[in-house]
Amino acid sequence: MELDIWERKYNLALERMERDERDFRAIEESLRRLVLRLSALARGQSDAADRLLDQLGEGLRQSWTPEQLEPLLDGLAEAVAALEPRVEAGVATVVPPVEAEVAPAEPVRASEDAEAIATLRADVAKLQNLLAEVSGRLGDMTRYLVAELEDASSESDPGRVLSDQVSEQMRLLSEHTQEVGDVAALREQVTARLAVIDQHFRDYRVREDARSASYRERAERMRDRVEELETQATSLQDSLRREHELALTDPLTGLPNRLAYEQRMAALETDVREGRALACIGAFDIDHFKTINDSFGHAAGDAVLRIVGHTLASTLDGRAFVARYGGEEFAVVFAGLGTDAALVIARELCATVEGLAFHASQKRVKVTMSGGLTRFGAEELAATAFDRADRALYAAKRAGRNTCIVL
Repeated sequence: MELDIWERKYNLALERMERDERDFRAIEESLRRLVLRLSALARGQSDAADRLLDQLGEGLRQSWTPEQLEPLLDGLAEAVAALEPRVEAGVATVVPPVEAEVAPAEPVRASEDAEAIATLRADVAKLQNLLAEVSGRLGDMTRYLVAELEDASSESDPGRVLSDQVSEQMRLLSEHTQEVGDVAALREQVTARLAVIDQHFRDYRVREDARSASYRERAERMRDRVEELETQATSLQDSLRREHELALTDPLTGLPNRLAYEQRMAALETDVREGRALACIGAFDIDHFKTINDSFGHAAGDAVLRIVGHTLASTLDGRAFVARYGGEEFAVVFAGLGTDAALVIARELCATVEGLAFHASQKRVKVTMSGGLTRFGAEELAATAFDRADRALYAAKRAGRNTCIVL
């Protein structure tokens, strides 16, 4: 798509440059025709000037370059300047009396010749100035148009309007230069057309500046809106992350909840089945928890749950994953461990809980914990492994509590 856009830009620029070149050539042809007319007025003044004028006419017909015409124009200027002494001499000559009847005509002719030469020189100077001015102005316009075409899209309506306006003025300039008969009229036509083209450029620049300002304002508003949306998105992400954490966290103990445990086991189940991981599952339950609630109230029971949960997390310290499974029961995942290594840690947990000093109603309350442990088999589901660990837990309860049994 971008390549097509640049190709259209190139074709449009090429088409406009060719059209401008045709217009410039038409102006150049009109100016050459005017030079030939002025040259015809200067003929007959001297042989040297006539030869140079012949060469000038030939050069214009052959479209010589400015570098080729420059020496010729310098020579012509010198030839014209050489005519002045002869004219002044013709004015000062004393004619014999026998030719008195024709003598008065000589000064008049010399005066007319001098006036014609002076007019020719003035016209040539004006023409040179005019050519320089037209060349400079048209060159500036061409460079501006090329720059605008490079920066603007080929679909730009203001750019097309400006191009059409300039082309129309160039066409009118070409037509009118072929109709005028003197340098003053030509200069007036060129100046008028260039003034109109300048006005078109100024109007175009004003419109473009206004449009650019509008685009900048819209871009600023859009940027502010994007920043606002980014802030909202960040806030929403933070909120979703907090909600997700809350959804996976037990509000009483601060441990991961049963949903977090099940997500952990779903990932571990795949690794175990494919032989990439070894794991044991532990189920732990606070002994005689109902008696604590009944004797000291649910506030005391909640305090026991919080303290036991914190103790399990701090004792494991990243060696295993612990979650509150429900009620007074906790689930522990010993990833990467066999039953022997897991059993050592499980018994450490039971001993640590037994060493805690609980007090309720100014009485010391003994709290212990029982556990069941099993190996997570490669061919079974996570729920099946936990059920077996739960059966091992109740076996520990039947065995006298405050112990851990492997099943």
